[in-house]
Amino acid sequence: MSWIAVFLALGVLIGLFGLVNYWGYRRVEKAQQAWFRRMLGEGVEVEQFLQSAPFEYKPLKGSKAYGILDKRTGQEVYRVKTPEEAEAWIVTNTLAERGELPQGSDEPRG
Repeated sequence: MSWIAVFLALGVLIGLFGLVNYWGYRRVEKAQQAWFRRMLGEGVEVEQFLQSAPFEYKPLKGSKAYGILDKRTGQEVYRVKTPEEAEAWIVTNTLAERGELPQGSDEPRG
């Protein structure tokens, strides 16, 4: 009987850990979307903006990192660890190039 209680408790702990992990992921996702809305303005889709940007990102061969390429020259200009970082870098630097970076932006440029 005690083994059943141990497995049940373990199952509950695993379930709770998964739920906390999911909530954390959702919170980060909402924060990212809010940042993109603040940077791009209402009504601008991130995917459309990224397609029109002069930069793109691609996974690097033999690595978990992503290289950011300048579409105009084809050269790698920066490296990041995640696609979300790549998208944020592209948005920030494209807006800076256009002179449209919102005031008070504390985002570093590569």
